[in-house]
Amino acid sequence: MADKPMDPKVQAAQSRDLLEDDKRAYEQLRIKCGALGKVEDEHMFFRREMELTGRLSPWYTRATYWLYHLVSDYGHSYWRPMAGMVGVWYFWSLFYALHFMARDQLHLCMDRVELLRSTMGLSFANIFAVFGFYRRFPSDLLADPTFVTVLLTVSETLLGFVFLFFLGLGLRTRFRLR
Repeated sequence: MADKPMDPKVQAAQSRDLLEDDKRAYEQLRIKCGALGKVEDEHMFFRREMELTGRLSPWYTRATYWLYHLVSDYGHSYWRPMAGMVGVWYFWSLFYALHFMARDQLHLCMDRVELLRSTMGLSFANIFAVFGFYRRFPSDLLADPTFVTVLLTVSETLLGFVFLFFLGLGLRTRFRLR
């Protein structure tokens, strides 16, 4: 009887049932650890529960769970969002520099090093726009914004908000701030 291959649909249903049982077990363990004041264990079981929730969710929502894990380890890491912000700052500075160097109509009165410094300042101001740094940035680069400039600025500001949120979440979890 054990030598007979199992129907793939039955095997998938059993596998899904086992994953749902594991998810419920992690949920109960998380609740018990929270009641006992074991914060680290509670968050470990939360991460396991989120992983299984992502695996059990429909295909169109799996990407959100995967991104949540990638960016912040389900709210546990604060180094990942910091690394993400540094990466966004670096790459968007290069994108801005390449964009402004490619624009012939801009006629920049600055050399490439000064342009790179200015684009790094623009990038930093966009990432931390929530703190009002964009008001302090000289607007000579943004005097005549193109569609590409606006697209780069908006996308960087949105990514900055996301990384700042996950940084705050990781710091809150790490230092047990409630």
